[in-house]
Amino acid sequence: MKKILFDLTKTQPVNGSKYHGGGKYGLEVFYKLAETAPQSIVGFYNDDLFIEENVLKICQKNNIPLIKASEKSIMDAAKEWGKVIYSPLFDPIYNTDPEVEVILTIHDMRPLEMVGDTFEKFYKHKRKLVGTILLKLGLSNLRQWLIQKKKFADTLRSQRDIFTHKNFHIVTVSEHSKSAMQAFVPTLNDKDVQVYYAPSTTKSDFESKNCSNEYGKYYLIVSGNRWLKNGARAMLALDQLFSERPDFTGKVVITGLSNLSDITIKFNNPERFICRGYVDEDELASLYQNAYTLVYPSLNEGFGYPPMEAMHKGCPVLASATASITEICGDSVIYFNPYLINEIKMRILALENQDLRNTIIAKGFAREKEIRQKQNSDLEKLCSYILSFGEEQ
Repeated sequence: MKKILFDLTKTQPVNGSKYHGGGKYGLEVFYKLAETAPQSIVGFYNDDLFIEENVLKICQKNNIPLIKASEKSIMDAAKEWGKVIYSPLFDPIYNTDPEVEVILTIHDMRPLEMVGDTFEKFYKHKRKLVGTILLKLGLSNLRQWLIQKKKFADTLRSQRDIFTHKNFHIVTVSEHSKSAMQAFVPTLNDKDVQVYYAPSTTKSDFESKNCSNEYGKYYLIVSGNRWLKNGARAMLALDQLFSERPDFTGKVVITGLSNLSDITIKFNNPERFICRGYVDEDELASLYQNAYTLVYPSLNEGFGYPPMEAMHKGCPVLASATASITEICGDSVIYFNPYLINEIKMRILALENQDLRNTIIAKGFAREKEIRQKQNSDLEKLCSYILSFGEEQ
């Protein structure tokens, strides 16, 4: 019997991030496959990197073989077990053997949808890697534009190449992402990409854990260290409100950002900002539960977990009207243009109205339940789709 080789390396740390959206997605898919068809899967992981202890326990309990990357390559392992790989993220190594079938989740077309942003330079790590280099080289605006144009062309070429491989079977996580693929890859037909909503990450067992509120009233911003998540504009909006309106109360709690100085913008009310850096799932659930609101100014999402996670905890959401966010959130959030700081301020002030806030909370509960039902149904469909490649032809 063929077995599906599950690439667990994509659930392990990526670019220094212990946890990431693609990894959370991959774990949920793996857990469901292990629950429904443990005899049909094999795990492949990097034994030099952190791996979730629960993965190891599940594999041991269900007799799921685990192959270490230190012992053989994923392509060699695939050939031993039936020449079928499932991966929750793309890896160029999958291009190397057309005889191996690859079921691949592509979450978005972000490298093409979001080439850059004017606020990118304010993020310290990006400034060091990109902005300072360009300034030192004395490159003109025209020269920088030409570099960006070439980068876009190179990225477009490499992204389109993924869809030319006949042994690749593409899955994505939202209708928005599928539409983006079709927009950038005109040769794609409707049947070439399967859409299954990303699995739910909301967990009821967090309800009673770590729910004390040590901050009082606060606005929550997640992944504040990433320019794509656009936390800097939301932080500026809140900072301006603190300065302009003495009666505007509350603080700002930011995850992912270790120090306020990592955003190279002068804030007039630094004492109102609390940088939490990395937080685990339990603490994040607690932050959602106690927050006055989640401000989610992301510039691009393939699906976007945080709004659903916040709604599940009764936290109202202010969000950008971009990418997949409107598809997933429907009318259960208050939207804003993520590039307009004044508009973000308006929406924050609107939610000071308690009747409106209560309405958004109620809509959020209903929307999260509706989306979670579809997520659960789609997860079963995705697993059936993956397992169909392990059936003897």
